[in-house]
Amino acid sequence: MQTHARLVIVGAGIVGASAAYHLTQLGWRDILVLDKGDLFENDGSTSHAPGGVVALSHSKLLTQMALYSSDLFGSLKPYREDRNTYNAVGGLEVAISAERWQDLKRLHGEAKSFHAESHLLTPAETQAKAPFVNPDALVGSLFVPKGAIVAGSHVTAALARDAEATGGARFIANTGVTDIEVVNGQVRAVLTNNPDLPRIDCEQVLLCTNIWGPLLGDKLGVRLPLLAFEHQYVVTEPLAALSHFDRGNKNHEMTWPTLRELDSAMYYRHHWDSFGIGSYWHKPRAIQPRQIGKTAMHDFTPEDFSSAWAQAQRIVPILQGAKFQRAFNGMFAFSVDGYPIIGESHIRGLWTAVASWITHSGGVGKSVAEWMTHGQAEWDMRQCHIQRFQPHQTTASFTEVVTKKNYREVYDIIHPAQPITEPRNVRLTPFHPRLQELEASFTAFAGMELPNWFESNSRLLEQYDERIPWRTGWAAEWWSRIQGAEHLATRENVALFDLSGLSIIEVSGSGACGFVNYLCSNQCNKPAGSVIYTSWLTPTGGVRRDLTVTRLADDRFWMFVGEGTLPQDLDWVGRVADAPGTVVIADVSAAWSALGLWGPNARRVLEKATNADVSNEAFPYFSAQWIEIGSARVLALRISYAGELGWELHIPTESSLPVWDRLWEAGREFEMAAAGIGAFDSLRLEKGYRLWGGDVHTEYNAYEAGLGWTVRLSKPDFIGKAAGVELKKKPLKKKLCCLTFDDPAGVALGYEPILAGEECVGYITTSNYGYSIGQQIAYGYLPIEQAAPGTQLAVEFLGQRFAVTVRDEPLWDGEMARLKG
Repeated sequence: MQTHARLVIVGAGIVGASAAYHLTQLGWRDILVLDKGDLFENDGSTSHAPGGVVALSHSKLLTQMALYSSDLFGSLKPYREDRNTYNAVGGLEVAISAERWQDLKRLHGEAKSFHAESHLLTPAETQAKAPFVNPDALVGSLFVPKGAIVAGSHVTAALARDAEATGGARFIANTGVTDIEVVNGQVRAVLTNNPDLPRIDCEQVLLCTNIWGPLLGDKLGVRLPLLAFEHQYVVTEPLAALSHFDRGNKNHEMTWPTLRELDSAMYYRHHWDSFGIGSYWHKPRAIQPRQIGKTAMHDFTPEDFSSAWAQAQRIVPILQGAKFQRAFNGMFAFSVDGYPIIGESHIRGLWTAVASWITHSGGVGKSVAEWMTHGQAEWDMRQCHIQRFQPHQTTASFTEVVTKKNYREVYDIIHPAQPITEPRNVRLTPFHPRLQELEASFTAFAGMELPNWFESNSRLLEQYDERIPWRTGWAAEWWSRIQGAEHLATRENVALFDLSGLSIIEVSGSGACGFVNYLCSNQCNKPAGSVIYTSWLTPTGGVRRDLTVTRLADDRFWMFVGEGTLPQDLDWVGRVADAPGTVVIADVSAAWSALGLWGPNARRVLEKATNADVSNEAFPYFSAQWIEIGSARVLALRISYAGELGWELHIPTESSLPVWDRLWEAGREFEMAAAGIGAFDSLRLEKGYRLWGGDVHTEYNAYEAGLGWTVRLSKPDFIGKAAGVELKKKPLKKKLCCLTFDDPAGVALGYEPILAGEECVGYITTSNYGYSIGQQIAYGYLPIEQAAPGTQLAVEFLGQRFAVTVRDEPLWDGEMARLKG
């Protein structure tokens, strides 16, 4: 029996098989795939799952994964001659409320953005595709042709068959992994309960154990914030209305689209002469990892199904009076943010691909295989990255509360700006008492309570009333006109911002300069006191992150990143520095708080709060100095994401409130306002500053993103330089463009399609109202043919089209006079 492998995959469900398939396609050999039970038809979620492939969602990444999965599964040779592995029946999302119908219009627009075919249907048109549905119960539906139904265990077996056919993988049954041996932070072996294979020496391990993932993860100190939840599925006895479907005919098993009735958290699928009904319409039934047991199926709880059954008979009248031939509670994994958990853990060689459903499993396997092979995946993986979680997000308490909420909201309509509802007040900034006094409307960012706007600034509405348009409906949710007032107060006077969402990675040591310069695309070998805006690139030239770097001394740098991405960023920097060297990497964020002081009167306020010379001559743009504010020694950076004169002020945490109070007192003479992140966003958009994760990420290169000026190809080698050299030689095919809406009523929130006639040529990456210029602004990537200023296009928002014009950027202070004055 083989006792060594390059890679051991733990879990032979659909994700494990998908990973093995893709790895062998990429040339990997010497892979063992282990399962604790029988192969393919076994105790995991794959075997009991109804098999729906939902091809479209409000997430670009999950849609990419689902569309790919549908295509992959459809390309496989059937596993059994008497059954269809893949059934290309399409998917119907039905609306029984006006709110859901509006959301389906939104999803239809996003389908255009994501290059997925979809069709809005009337109730009668819906019934034509699904004769079993009650049209009187519907407002309408969205039909997605790429939706499908698969036999999950057969897809798994087909993927395994094709992986083994390469000679690169072997699948072994009845071999449960009991432990993973780690030496000096590196995987060395897996231990199993198979007496014929008790130990397998290996270089890497990939956990594809889904609902059981936390069991091994916790043992190794790898926290996987997911929980298993029971959801209900029933299959009726044969129905007289379906008696013409022959169970001996594989093409009769599924002939109609899957149907999801999201308002009731239910779905339906055809089983020959029977019907299947799935329901999330019951209280969350969370199962702790150690309580799951051997199988992902538990006994049916009929008391949880009564409301769902009544609704099912209303939506599908042929179900009335039907009996059940099969009913169970099947378990699926829910992560704390609804995304799979993929990537290499802090243990070198220990990878995960968990919290995935059948719908995304093909894409998950593809992505983890690419990542393990090339160091990055084709798609931007920030939302699935195993290192994305803040420490509080991996606690048992947080995981249980949030995954229960996610279960309750599984099919709910969630607004893009809607903050998490529970738990709240997990992390408070040092300025929280002052923010409360100013009646902040808080949102949660990386668990941190940050102000969206301040109700105390309602006094500003009278001053700026005519310049702040009203919003209605969907666009007005989680928004306030006060955001516009705070924006204008910043532009025309001065405002104070809590910047606690910034984090600091410190790089020190004799090799610090060379290391930072290797990480960053811009030239960072500048004198102490310099501030540099730069990018981190992927090896293929994608933008891993844009950031600000400050050189504090010859051997000390601070790199400022967003708190939301700090775990990923810190992990990446640590991996680059992993080889023995002369640098020390430290997260010093907790020791420092930050404020932004910006606006035409910012210098006058700061002059009243410090004895330092902050004149333009003594303190020029893009420089950093230590100054004293009261008794605190503060690092002041003369930069501004708001596009106005001012400073970022980095303050020792213990001095946060005294510095706030001193600045606040200094600002009284000027009627300084506090401002929230709502104004922060509209200010940066007017100035044309990019938002990482929206406007820029790894799927776009710096030249496309308008950040080519941060890529200094003349400096010594850095990550992504070789790709940058090649990209620079090629003409751009697309670029990030600024758009303004011609119609005052026009609005966008993100992912809306940009149309040239009937052709979708791009989508909105970020958008907000420009209160200083008096127009709605949006950004999106456009083909070069459509990118010239003055080009007339359209944006579709909830089914309504608005004319837009491509504009030169920035729209505000193009001469930089305000920033540099």
